[in-house]
Order: sequence, then structure tokens, then C-alpha cells
Amino acid sequence: MSVPRFGRTLWFRSFAIVTLCASLNGCVDLDDAAGLSKLSDEARIALPKVSNDVAATCARQNTLFENTPAAERAKTEQAQDCKPYQELADHLAKDQEALIAYFDALGKLSSNKPLGYDATIDENVTSLSTNTAFSANAITAGTDAQNLMKALADAATQGYREKQLGQLVIANDGAVQSLTRALKKVITGDYGNVLLGNEELGLDTFYQGPMASAQSNERLALILVQRQYAHDKAELQTRKDAAASYAKAMDDLGALHAKLKDEAGKKMSMIEVAKQVGPIAESLKSALSDIQSRSN
Repeated sequence: MSVPRFGRTLWFRSFAIVTLCASLNGCVDLDDAAGLSKLSDEARIALPKVSNDVAATCARQNTLFENTPAAERAKTEQAQDCKPYQELADHLAKDQEALIAYFDALGKLSSNKPLGYDATIDENVTSLSTNTAFSANAITAGTDAQNLMKALADAATQGYREKQLGQLVIANDGAVQSLTRALKKVITGDYGNVLLGNEELGLDTFYQGPMASAQSNERLALILVQRQYAHDKAELQTRKDAAASYAKAMDDLGALHAKLKDEAGKKMSMIEVAKQVGPIAESLKSALSDIQSRSN
């Protein structure tokens, strides 16, 4: 039986597309190769679980203070003002979103999808970047986030497509490297070492004194207190581990972008690019998954 003319035409078109895809290394784009859009979605969920705790650690320390008898406190000791910590957490959330939006945009561009731009991200970053009470690293992160948002705004306005991907990557590698380093330092230093360090000191002070002075006839109560102390210390260690995973995610984002920059001028096939960035993308995915599992 002969094939209808319409059917033959459709078959030849399909064959031509398959042949073209084969000649283009399987029609693989960067989003397929590195999963940038999917990783961006995962980062939007995982990273705030760490940065939001900048404010939460202040609240936990105040709870310890409020539950400590006045006679056991230093006369000058007061509950902390948590407003600056909340402002820093908000600042970090906006800077993270700028970074995530940038990588998401790379994924869209690589698959030749129109580049969108959310101006509210830019406005939020700008409104928080001038707070001089933040650490130097937090201020640096705000500046870098603004630069990335400006680059995205320009790219969206100029109608960037896949062919401008390398240009965007090369132009913004400095801002990406600086932003990932700054966010890492804020989380490992300001949050991990200082804030969680203060919380750990508060926990030790809150529990160890009463435990040491417990009477022999209070052994059952002592056991309960020891268990709660161990639980709170374990939770604190989980937060420290999550901060370490956050730092690893920032390292991987920086390494991933650096690799994309290196490959941008080589005109390599997407299959070859996938081989280069694949291990870094997998490491990033693992770091984000670690944050998620420690926060559940």
C-alpha cells in the first residue's frame, strides 16, 4: 500500500529533524547538560533554610535568656535585639535569589527560551544593599547581586538568545565568583562561627550549671535535662553541618560558572560541555540535598 503524500512529507520532515539533531550532538543544550533550571529550583528551596536561621538563632538565644533565673544572669545582660539579624537574613535571601535567577537565566538562554526578568528582585536587593551595619562580606554580596541583576535586565531588554550565552557568562564571571565567596563567608563566618558559636556558649551555660549542682535525689530530673541538652546540642550541630553544605554549594556554583566561562570561547559541543560540568553539577545537587535533609 502506498504512503499518502501528507504522510510521506511528515516522515521526511521528521527524518530531517532527527538527522539535524544528530549532527548537533543530539540537540543537547546547556540546561540538559547541567540541569541549571532544575538546580535553580532546588537552590530556591534549600539555601533559605540556612540563611533564614540567621534570625532564628537570635530568637533561640533569647529563649534561653528568658528561661534563665534572674539571679543566674549577669546584671548587665539583656535580651538581644533580633531586628538586625532579621534584616541580614532578608538581605541574604535577596542576594541568593539574584544568584539563583542568574543561573536559571543561563539555563533558559541555552535552550533558546525568552529571557524573563523580575524587576522586584533588583529593587529588593538595592533597598537592602546600603545598610552599613552589615559585615563587609554582606555588603559585597549586595553589590555583586545588583551587578548580576543589572546584567539580567540588560540581557532581557536586548532580547538575548542562545548565541549571546557565552558573552553573558564571560562578562559576569567576576560578579558570580565574588558573590559566591561573599555569601560563603557570611554563612561560615558571621553565622556559623559567631552566631552559632554564641548560641552554643549560651546552651552550655544554660544547662551545665544546673546539671553540676543537681542533688542526688534529683537524678530523674537530671536525666531528663541531660537528654534535652544532648538534643539541643545535636540540633545545633545539624545547623553547623547545613552551613558547611551551604559553603560547598557556593564553591560548586563558583566552579560551575568558571568552567562555563572556560568553555565559552572554545566553541565546544554541548555533549563535551556536559562532560566538563557534569561532576560539578552533581556535587552541587548533593550539597543542596544535604541542606534539605538536615533541615527536615
